[in-house]
Amino acid sequence: MKKALRQKALAYRTQLSDHEVAAFQPQIHAGLLTLLQTFRPCTVGLYHPVRGEPDILEITGNLVLEGFEWALPVCCDSPTGPLLQFAGFHTGDLLEVGQYNILVPQIKTWVQPQVLLIPCVAFHRQGARLGYGAGWYDRTLQNLVNKPVAVGIAYSGTESKHPFAEPHDQLLDFVVTENSVIHCKENRT
Repeated sequence: MKKALRQKALAYRTQLSDHEVAAFQPQIHAGLLTLLQTFRPCTVGLYHPVRGEPDILEITGNLVLEGFEWALPVCCDSPTGPLLQFAGFHTGDLLEVGQYNILVPQIKTWVQPQVLLIPCVAFHRQGARLGYGAGWYDRTLQNLVNKPVAVGIAYSGTESKHPFAEPHDQLLDFVVTENSVIHCKENRT
């Protein structure tokens, strides 16, 4: 089921026109800004968008989020297997190409995000998230001692009507799309 859902969601993202993506970005940013303002200033783990993911990086310059700190994920090896670590990030920092050709900070000052913004290939409103299938975010969330608030970022057209979570999946607390901010815990039975 996950493979077919992943293919369908990636095809949806691919067919979005530049005009549609440009129209969705401010709506996703608005929902994200509203949600982040409910937290006191903290460290937020971002992501550098690839493969048609919503671009959220410009929120770092929004004055309503003054006092927030930012970080980008870096794929790293650990004694328990591959995990993401988070390197502090400021707009204008020098970036280099990391694993999977994703840009990461050149200078890595490791931080622990209290809020983690996670790109979704697809999602279900109960908090299941589908990525590219390598399990980086699931393993990372499972191994963090202090669990961050997990916020999925997705296009509403990639929502699955059918639950697809498996026992190893780490559920999201919220999902932000161009149409809404979904409180996942409220949708769990």
